Amino acid sequence: MVRYRLSGALALGLTVLVPTAAHAQVTQDFTISATPTKASTKKVRRSVNLKVSTGTRDASGAQPPSTKNVQIFFPRGSRWNGGLFPTCAPSAISSARTTEDCPAGSMIGTGKAAGLAPGPITQNDLKISIANGGKSSLSMFVEGTSPLRIQSNIVVKISKVSGKYGLRTDIPIPANLQEPAPGVPVAVTLFSISIKKTAKIKGKTRGIIEIDRCDGGIWNGEGTFDYADGTDFEASRTLKCTKG
Repeated sequence: MVRYRLSGALALGLTVLVPTAAHAQVTQDFTISATPTKASTKKVRRSVNLKVSTGTRDASGAQPPSTKNVQIFFPRGSRWNGGLFPTCAPSAISSARTTEDCPAGSMIGTGKAAGLAPGPITQNDLKISIANGGKSSLSMFVEGTSPLRIQSNIVVKISKVSGKYGLRTDIPIPANLQEPAPGVPVAVTLFSISIKKTAKIKGKTRGIIEIDRCDGGIWNGEGTFDYADGTDFEASRTLKCTKG
C-alpha cells in the first residue's frame, strides 16, 4: 500500500497532488472546520457546527480511483452526544431506503455529493440526510435520480480514541456507491456535510457534538482515505482554539 501524508490548517482547504499506483495526476481535496472555536466547560456547553468536505479528481482526465473507506479524527476532548438525542436505527433507514420515517429530532445534518464514472458520466444531484444512530453511530443516507437512481445508506461508526484525538469516525463506502453498475467504477468528486444539532436537556442546551478541551491553543484533526487501486491518502489539520 502506498501512503501519502500532508499537514495543514484545519480550517483551510487544500488540493494535494497524490500520484496513485497507476501514476495518474490525482488530487484529493479535504477541508474540515468546527465553529465556535471556544471549548465547552461543565457550566457552559457549546454545540459545535462541524463541516467536512472532500473530493477526488484526476488532472490528466483519467478516471480517478474509487474511495473505499474514510476515517476522520476529531480533536482531543471531542464528545459525541448521540445517546442524549432521539435516534433513527441505521437498519431501519437501510431497509426503508429513506429517512422520512425517522423520529422527530433524530435528523442532525445535511450534505451533498457528486460522482464521476467513465464516459465521462457525472451525477451531481446527490443529497445526503444525516440521522443520529445513538451512542456510537450515525447514518448518511445518499439519494439521487439522474443518471442513476441512488438510495444508499452509509453507516458511520463513532469511536473514542486517545492521544491528540478524541473521536474517530469510520466511513465505509458501500459497494453499490463504489460501483453502482457492474464494471462501472465511480469516483467521489464531492462529498460535503454539515452536522449540528442542539436540544434542551435537563435545563441545559446540549449539542450533538461538543469539544471540551483546548490544549496549547490547538485543535487537531486528521483524515485518511483508502482507494480501490490500493493507495491511500492521509492529511492532518490544526485549528486555533480558546479555552472555555
